[in-house]
Parts: sequence; structure tokens; C-alpha cells
Amino acid sequence: MKATSENQFFAFSAIWFLLTVFWGFAYSFYMPKVFGNNDQLPTHLVIHGTVFTIWILLYAVQVFLIRFRNYKTHMTLGILGIVVMAVMIPTGLFPSIYKMYAGRIPIDAAGHNVFRLLSAYTLFGFAFVYRKKAFLHKRLMLGCMVMLTSAAIFRFSFDLGLQESQLFNKGIQMFPAVLLFLFDFVKLKKAVWVDLISPLLVLGIFFFADYFWLFPIGAGFMDILASLFVKPFL
Repeated sequence: MKATSENQFFAFSAIWFLLTVFWGFAYSFYMPKVFGNNDQLPTHLVIHGTVFTIWILLYAVQVFLIRFRNYKTHMTLGILGIVVMAVMIPTGLFPSIYKMYAGRIPIDAAGHNVFRLLSAYTLFGFAFVYRKKAFLHKRLMLGCMVMLTSAAIFRFSFDLGLQESQLFNKGIQMFPAVLLFLFDFVKLKKAVWVDLISPLLVLGIFFFADYFWLFPIGAGFMDILASLFVKPFL
């Protein structure tokens, strides 16, 4: 059964996300011994990495189920996706807020991560709402993945000596969504603006997040998040 060019594109994007995440966290999480890394990760990062790994694998499986037109299994696993995402919210937010709360990173650094994660969770929410509209659902899910891979991209940028290059970090992060926009433009002969939601979020957070987090309203919001996701576990 031949796949459509669109399903092939999303299959390749799933492989892109898998490789990005694996490369980014191979040193610290997936294969630390291979790289001579004997650092012991704290429990909350082990949980975070495990849940995130389950999510990225599930995303890839779901994409390939659609690639091979196994829609029934895809819909069944969608229930698991909701559960995993529900767990990802607290386990995803905890590390950045905890580092800020412990004085290891400033509020703006934590805030950028928080905004990226909240954006990903929001895009997943919209993807769930539009789950019966495949065209929108797939693009919103890809946008969700774009927002979730920023940490992995930042980590493998160190391997390339490009950790200071925002052009590299943001460009690689946005690459799947921008490529999807071009793919749709060529195939459909029109702009599909939903493709650009995640790139706009990436750029918006980069340029404007500090104006929120470095003012009292940002500090107040971070205190609320700390009360919900960090302080109960300390």
C-alpha cells in the first residue's frame, strides 16, 4: 500500500525528531558510560527523561501507524498519548522551575523553558481537539514536537561548537515546521499558516519572553508554578 507524499514527509519528520533527541541526550541520559560520563542524574531528571522518551517513541509509532494506514491502532494508542502527555506536564516543568527555585539559573532562563513547554502542551491540546481533522491534527502535533526538542538541540549544539549561535539553535528547531510550510506551499499551491505556528512561537519566546519574566508579573507567575509543580515535592 503506497503512502502519500504527506505521510512520507511526516514519517521522515518523526525520524528527524528521534535522531535529534537521541543525539542531544546520548551523553547525559541514553549512553553516558559510552562517553565516559559517570555523573549520576538526580531522580527527577531520570523520570523526566524516561517520560519524554516514551513520548517521542509513541509519537514516532503513531506517525508510522498512519504511514501504513493502521488507523484503528493509532486511535487506540491516542488514549495512551493523553496519559503520557498528562504526566509530561509536571515532569517537564519541574526541572527548570526547580533549578530556578534552587538559585542555579535565573528566572528568565527558566521562563524561556517554561514558555516552550507550555506552548507544546497547548499545541497538543489543540491537536486533540482537532483529532478528527487529520490535516490540522498532524500539523499541530508536529508543532508540539518542534517546541519539545529545543533542549535536545541546545545540547548537541555543544558538540558542534555552536552553542552560542542562536541562528543555529533556533534554525534547527524550526526546520521541520518551515520545511512543512514549503512542502505544503509546493503541493497545495497556497500558504498553510498553521505550519508556522511553532516557528512564530520559537521566535516570539526568544525575542519577547524576557519582557514578561523580568517584570513582577513574570515573577508572580513563576511563584504560582513553583507552588504547583515544585514546592509540594520538596
